[in-house]
Amino acid sequence: MTTSDLRRRPTERAGPGGGDPDATSGSTTPVVAGHSSFFLSSGRSPTAPRSPSGTGPSAAPAPAAVSPPADLRTWVVRGLVLLALVLVAIAVVAYPIGPMFEARSQVQLTQDLQLSVDEAYGAANDSLEGSVAPTRSVPIGDPVALLQITRLREQQAVTEGASSSILRGGVGHVLGTAAPGQPGNAVLAGRNAAFGGPFSSLDTLHSGDPVILQTTQGKVVYVVEKVTHDQVTDALYDPTPTDQLTLITSDSVLPWNSVRATIVIAKLRGPAFVPTPQNGFATEQDGRHGESSAWALFVLEGLGLAAGLVGAVLAYRRLSRPMAYLVTTPALLALVVFTALTATRLLPGWA
Repeated sequence: MTTSDLRRRPTERAGPGGGDPDATSGSTTPVVAGHSSFFLSSGRSPTAPRSPSGTGPSAAPAPAAVSPPADLRTWVVRGLVLLALVLVAIAVVAYPIGPMFEARSQVQLTQDLQLSVDEAYGAANDSLEGSVAPTRSVPIGDPVALLQITRLREQQAVTEGASSSILRGGVGHVLGTAAPGQPGNAVLAGRNAAFGGPFSSLDTLHSGDPVILQTTQGKVVYVVEKVTHDQVTDALYDPTPTDQLTLITSDSVLPWNSVRATIVIAKLRGPAFVPTPQNGFATEQDGRHGESSAWALFVLEGLGLAAGLVGAVLAYRRLSRPMAYLVTTPALLALVVFTALTATRLLPGWA
């Protein structure tokens, strides 16, 4: 086999019958490896891949949808979690922690009252006329008397006013009613369960039990006449022809009860003190209503708590877990406590 034969043999194997493969198609383009050469040699143009059904070109795959950071369902769940957190915080602040708020307030109120009594007795000793009655009403939030109920082993500093926030610190004197020890109907309100519940055992009093009150004018004794459970009307706060003390608290442990009450009526034993100027009656200061003025602060703190929760989520995504915990936990706890305290102002004060 000569060299010329070796050069011709690939061409002979390329086409049928040993001829040129391009001779039958009339194409002069050589056959080489690759798709482009194939299309050129066959006279066909490249086309898009066909769909499996054969009906046309297959559609390009759609780009993956970019999901938002958190969908609506996630934020609804977080909102419900936030609401549950606030409700739990209200219960914790009002009941397990509440007595600590009440005890701290009582210490301060008792000290302030003792100073007022000492000053009044000092002024009486210096005066030839003896005790001098106050010439102005007691400011709301100041102590007015020291209440002692022997059967209940209860001693409470009584504050002027009976709003929800005031009754967190103990027993309150309802504005517009007679001052303790003075002529008429002196009404005192206290909580049944929350913040220590100083009047939680009020219904255990019996007829004839003594109730002692110490004021800047002196000490007086009331004697329990009756204990009832009834609906409260405005008539309960009206003046009475006899000198009496009315003690009221919620008749239910439910924090939203504002209708039924435990009511104790006690009659004054001995002469009444000289009457002094009193503050006017106010609905939010009668013990059975919440403070509508607290709504604005509650909404503001709720928004702050929601913003804090969102910030905490972002912090846990961008910071290490220990660092996010240190940054967010104290702030969230403070917001929860303040929001819960404000929420208790919206509930009836005697709850």
